[in-house]
Amino acid sequence: MKLMYRLASEQLQPMKGLQKLCKWIEDCGLRRAAVTNAPRSNAELLISMLGLSDFFEILVLASECDRVKPFPDPYLKALQELDISHKHAFVFEVCLFTYICGLAVCCA
Repeated sequence: MKLMYRLASEQLQPMKGLQKLCKWIEDCGLRRAAVTNAPRSNAELLISMLGLSDFFEILVLASECDRVKPFPDPYLKALQELDISHKHAFVFEVCLFTYICGLAVCCA
């Protein structure tokens, strides 16, 4: 675990355009949740290191759900906590497989 923290602190960089995208999302008044299978400590560390601690309204951990991704439970929990419909949601993912899972929730 300590190796992951050290490597993240030395090498983690936001993708080009991330801050511009975040500003646009905020300016549009869109609700925001981070949904992850990662442990809370890892998720909070990476979110913080990317400067996104104030961006996300909530953090949904898959471990808090009955089933983890690729099941839709974590996404559905985020929708419920944000009190929004899947018809008014979209998903950004870092993995194609979990993106497809998120897409299935939004298109249900």
